[in-house]
Amino acid sequence: MRKLLFLLVTLTVLWSGYWFVGSSVIRSAAANWFAAQAAPGLTAEHSSLAVAGFPNRFDLTVEGVRFADPASGIGWEAPFAQIFAMTWKPWHIIAALPPSQVVSLPGQEVTITSEGLRASVRARPVGSLPLAMAIVESGPLAATSSLGWTHAAETAVLSLGEVNGTPNTYDVAADIAGLAPDAALLLLLAPEGGLPPMISEIRLRANATLTAPLDRHAGDTNPRLAAVKLTEMAVTWGEIALTAEGGIAPDDKGFAAGRINFTVTNWRTVMPILVASGTVRPQLARTVETMLEGLAKQSGDPEVLKIPLTMQDGWMSLGPLPLGPAPVLMPPTG
Repeated sequence: MRKLLFLLVTLTVLWSGYWFVGSSVIRSAAANWFAAQAAPGLTAEHSSLAVAGFPNRFDLTVEGVRFADPASGIGWEAPFAQIFAMTWKPWHIIAALPPSQVVSLPGQEVTITSEGLRASVRARPVGSLPLAMAIVESGPLAATSSLGWTHAAETAVLSLGEVNGTPNTYDVAADIAGLAPDAALLLLLAPEGGLPPMISEIRLRANATLTAPLDRHAGDTNPRLAAVKLTEMAVTWGEIALTAEGGIAPDDKGFAAGRINFTVTNWRTVMPILVASGTVRPQLARTVETMLEGLAKQSGDPEVLKIPLTMQDGWMSLGPLPLGPAPVLMPPTG
């Protein structure tokens, strides 16, 4: 009995020591990180920093958080931010953000309100701590600008997870439900009405290959996009339904190259949006619509348009419509 009691006391002392040493390391690392961010001339402030959760968790709470880049006018501030980890698996952390936070942009401030906004990041427990899975999710959320616009959504879930057996490759997923664009934007896109106030669903599934893994060395290796395969994209906006699949990769000059095939149901409703967004000039709208009508007839249903987005030789086109230069994904390789 004495031996058992001695063993329990010893384990308790060791575990307590582990927690207090670990909490001290976390507190020091967080303080040093804030100091390092401020070194290049950026603003990185906090009013308090504490670690709790004894004996089974490390709960880091930072209050009065403020980051700012005076040169660019970009910043972020929140009343608090929290990071949680179980003591026996510190490579899996959960972050929680407050119901309200402010993002500063040049010329405006955007207030983000949310319910249950949190993130989970899990690494593999090896030396370089490669990313295994990252998930960001939220209940009802809204972004309101000091310029007067507001965008909102009912739920949002974004995730990034490694693909086993394929180096530097990750599954990307996004699900957004009940996306409500600002009323002024709806009026701009469809001056005569016709667009519902809410996009009921946005769903995306893709496979992304990077030039280097997402691990604790990512700041030095600077992972960049090497290829992306879009396996599923679906948008439902009233009577408009859009789906897409395809893939792109950088060519030897670093420009995006590839093809993404779009299918648009009730495509005529999209024409005013293309004109309002500047994609199609008003004086060409009728010509473009006639051209798309011809393409739609080839699908067997005149209300269903199948059209490819093609990127080749540094240029981008939507079906027969030239859109302009393709985006640059990587520095030239040749």
